[in-house]
Amino acid sequence: MRISKFFLTLLLSLILHALHAQVLLNNFAITGVTIIDANHRTALPRQTVLITQKIISDIFNDGSKSIPDSFNVLRMDGKYLLPGLIDAHVHMATDPSDVDNRENTLDVLQRMLYSGITSVRDMAGDGRTLASLSRDAFTGDIISPDIYYSSLMAGPKLFTDPRVAASSKGYIPGNAPFMKAITDTTNLMLAVAEAKGMGATGIKLYAYLSAPLVDKIVAEANKQGIIVWGHAWLDDAKPSDLVKAGVSPLSHSPLMIYEKMDSVPSYWKNGHTHYTSIGDSVPDLSSLFELMKAHHTILDATILTYKLWGEEDTTIRYDYEIAKQITIQAYKAGVTIDAGTDDDQKAFVQKEMELLVKDAGLEPIDAIIAGTLNGAKALHIDNSRGTISVGKIADILILDKNPLQDIENLESVDLVIKNGKIFKK
Repeated sequence: MRISKFFLTLLLSLILHALHAQVLLNNFAITGVTIIDANHRTALPRQTVLITQKIISDIFNDGSKSIPDSFNVLRMDGKYLLPGLIDAHVHMATDPSDVDNRENTLDVLQRMLYSGITSVRDMAGDGRTLASLSRDAFTGDIISPDIYYSSLMAGPKLFTDPRVAASSKGYIPGNAPFMKAITDTTNLMLAVAEAKGMGATGIKLYAYLSAPLVDKIVAEANKQGIIVWGHAWLDDAKPSDLVKAGVSPLSHSPLMIYEKMDSVPSYWKNGHTHYTSIGDSVPDLSSLFELMKAHHTILDATILTYKLWGEEDTTIRYDYEIAKQITIQAYKAGVTIDAGTDDDQKAFVQKEMELLVKDAGLEPIDAIIAGTLNGAKALHIDNSRGTISVGKIADILILDKNPLQDIENLESVDLVIKNGKIFKK
């Protein structure tokens, strides 16, 4: 048996050195790793992790227990083991007839998975396309992170936006079950049922909705068992209105200023010389952040997308300064922060996590938790993913270098495990 086990392990090692290899084993052990996750804020070295039928079945110090003879062994001495990463804000199907065509999207999804991203939360697009991609990702028919997606609800004003027309071709804008115009006379029971019937994990609230209407949507969603996510400000509903209603996460840090301001002051937009003063001018949002903590509301900061916009157009760089300062405030106040990009996949969630450390002051371990456990909480899948824990699904990232020493070491990927299946470039 030991000879057989040796040759199986040798064969596995050879397979994993092939380009873009995928291997499915029923039972295997990973040895010699240092675990880093929300349960191990201080790195835990020299660990063995047993995986049985895609579930983490045991974790113990190397050599403290025997590994069953039926298990293949992956010796990973000196490497670092984290939960699979979760990008909590992507858009994979804004325009499936053009930039988000299936060929391009499958290429992006494959690159995301091989980079260490095992789940994504899609924040509105063509629900038909997303349903197909999500199904294929969950069944393993495509190489992709698992895809959880939303159905969008907003006031009628939104539905002149050309992105809506691109995402809902074949429907009159506002009438698609996955992209719905909502008013005080809308049959919310039917609208929520249609969103759920599309296979959506959550409803995304986007714009032009009043606080009372938000309350009604959330109440009906709760009855039907579907999550409600949203932008942090809906034009007619403030961040605190959304927190009280039970919307979580709230997306986009800069929108938080509308809790205390009606608009962005014009002098914030006047050029580079004024950017340094924005930090002193951003209102104190401590009362809002205390409310968020009391309601366990997650902040989906998405600071990467504001940085990229500011680099493309310096006249809107002020948005990134606002995003940065508000995220700093939220972190210091103890608000739960996830990691989402919202950048149309120009860069992946590792870059958001790097910015959370370098520009928003998060400790590396807290950026890692933002990109793992907190993303799982946003999706309500933290009972099965987000940490390296016995009983959870084996979504795992193995790195060559320690991300606690340098968050950019998230890029040093050795291999990825999703649903117990091994992926290695």
